[in-house]
Amino acid sequence: MNILIIEDDKLTSFSLKHVMESWGHNVDVSENAEEGMNMINEGKFDIVFCDIMMPGISGLSLLSILRTVHLVKTPVIAMSVLNDQSLKDAAFQAGANDFLHKPFSTDSLEEKLKKFEHGLPTESGNKK
Repeated sequence: MNILIIEDDKLTSFSLKHVMESWGHNVDVSENAEEGMNMINEGKFDIVFCDIMMPGISGLSLLSILRTVHLVKTPVIAMSVLNDQSLKDAAFQAGANDFLHKPFSTDSLEEKLKKFEHGLPTESGNKK
């Protein structure tokens, strides 16, 4: 799969990139929402991992812009170190397809990738 990681924390983006590349995926990284939005609009990604809390445009704002302005259908997995239900709800409302809590395990990361490897799941309720 072609994967984009939008993450301002270099250690997190390096870890995600390293693990997913070791599984055979092509991975690009953006350190901010503005650059990530340009990359999404220029290239073809099968899935996007996006941090919620970033300087400048937040991940929530990026999700809203991607879904309402650019009409991007690419699956987006929102990520945050905060394990707060209201934040998760806001991410889904903004257009996230799933949520990954940081720090993540390789098992949870693999589960998210497998869930979307053939595009968006057809069943509703993919918030869990």
